[in-house]
Amino acid sequence: MVSEVIIIGGGASILPWISSLQPLLDTNFVIGCNYAFRTFSSTFTAFTDRAFYKPKPDDNNPDIYEELRSLPLIVGINDNGISEFKLPNTSLVKRSSDYHRQHSLRLGFYTGNLTGIFSIGLAAYLMKYVGTIYLLGFDWTRQPIPKDKNKYTSTCDMQIHFYNDIKHRGVGYTSYYDNHNPSNSLKYFLEPHLKIFNVGLESNINTFEKIDYPTFFKLAGTKVNPINQNELRQKIIYKLTGGI
Repeated sequence: MVSEVIIIGGGASILPWISSLQPLLDTNFVIGCNYAFRTFSSTFTAFTDRAFYKPKPDDNNPDIYEELRSLPLIVGINDNGISEFKLPNTSLVKRSSDYHRQHSLRLGFYTGNLTGIFSIGLAAYLMKYVGTIYLLGFDWTRQPIPKDKNKYTSTCDMQIHFYNDIKHRGVGYTSYYDNHNPSNSLKYFLEPHLKIFNVGLESNINTFEKIDYPTFFKLAGTKVNPINQNELRQKIIYKLTGGI
């Protein structure tokens, strides 16, 4: 497959680097989480919730179903009736609450209830747990907890995403991050032959080595021989349908 993967999360730390990123992303294996496709091109878009892909009327998410038709490849979790609405450009895999490493395709991919976590496991699986993964926008943003915890609310006015033109139920919502330790969810990916860099020194995720964006650009670089994205997508589809 490939030895490097870039995963685009939704964190606001990406904001200052948006214009610099796209040339680099064009030449690499890139997984875009959820609404990242509206800003960046990627090898494929990853999702975990039906509310993103085909929202119900009360989901409080934008209906982007027709937009998704134009994407080259989407990989998501097959539950909550999503298969009924599966588009031709979409591959669906099983979800699991446990981490199954190389058996994930058969037993289900661990998601930790977050598309970013699902994407790390998916990338590691496709890379056969050897290589380098760069995490962008993995901020795990938390709001300051008031001394009087009765005044705590699950949402706040902090900008936690790099986009502000998409209104969905996760905008300003920090409760999951406030109440979960990222190390518990991400410890499974500390593989001996898999190096994961968290790009963003202010991130609240300390499981992986943190680097700044200038260092990321030096390490990842623009490929002299760009990846053929269409060929790579075909290999991904083959592997996610049981190919070796």
